[in-house]
Amino acid sequence: MNIFKKPIIQINNIGNSNGKSLNNQSQQQQQQPILLTITPQEIRNKFDELNEVESNRIIEGLNSPTTSIWSLTAAISKQNKNRNRYTNVTPWNETRVKLPIKQDSYSDYINASYINLSTSKNSMKNSYIACQGPLDNTRNQFWSMCFNESEKQQNDIGIIVMVTPLIEQGLVKCDKYWPELGEKWSFGSKNLEDGLIYDDLTVENINESYDENNDYLLTELILKSGLKQKKIYHFYYYKWADARTPPSSIPLQNLSNHINEIKQLDEQNPPVPIVHCSAGVGRSGTFMVYDHLFKNKAKYKEILKSNPTKDLIYKTVFQLRTQRMMMVQTVYQYNFLYDVARDIYNNE
Repeated sequence: MNIFKKPIIQINNIGNSNGKSLNNQSQQQQQQPILLTITPQEIRNKFDELNEVESNRIIEGLNSPTTSIWSLTAAISKQNKNRNRYTNVTPWNETRVKLPIKQDSYSDYINASYINLSTSKNSMKNSYIACQGPLDNTRNQFWSMCFNESEKQQNDIGIIVMVTPLIEQGLVKCDKYWPELGEKWSFGSKNLEDGLIYDDLTVENINESYDENNDYLLTELILKSGLKQKKIYHFYYYKWADARTPPSSIPLQNLSNHINEIKQLDEQNPPVPIVHCSAGVGRSGTFMVYDHLFKNKAKYKEILKSNPTKDLIYKTVFQLRTQRMMMVQTVYQYNFLYDVARDIYNNE
């Protein structure tokens, strides 16, 4: 199967009085970007194709664990199984984030993946970390990852984007892993137990505020170890149901804009957002595609006009899934991105 095949556009020449006008209409459609003319069935076919490619990767990774770039050995090892929220959503070995451990006898595993997206010869580049919603037994590991990644980026600012409610239909989708306003948590004893290097790590909630539309809660926290501390901006968007699409794209745009403002606080070493939902694939992946492609709408439209045959949605989701499985998990979420792409191009 050729995963990069281009869609075939057929032109029907009808030998009647309407033939000329129909042919002109077809030619005009060809000149439009493919994102504007793609049919629902073609979108479904492309999503099925992405799933088929991914299924083959998983099979290869399981059958050839020592040689395949799609290997999952760290995630499915007995030592790490209780660190996964879902048994069927795990990071590829190749792109997984590793925890900072004191020695190899401890596990460096966390269900998180590095994501790097690039579009149109690097005219759009964005990096993220995609992560599952923390469990009660992985709180300390999550915060240790946050501190360590900030250290590697050489900045003192962190961004967390949470795009899931804590509970849906009576089921826990994510642990309440941050303290209440005015509270301070210490992870010293748990980090010692897990062999993590930050054995005096603390996190303190210093401020909370809702955006003007009450779509998300911004919590400001201080994450500290030794003499170093990080200012963490935690965005909690709680109106997005599991496996579905958001009620509107407007909150995503507001969230994306606010995150970009925080990133500009350190222009030399902007923080890489850590994005999570429950499994860290469906809503997380959908938000990343939105943020990557549509954050700068003028640039998106410019790229689309100069590359009308390029399916930016398909190519971006394809990139995502090479770095973490199941990203943009459902056909509803996949279709939502095409709807947004059309709306932005046509209406703004």
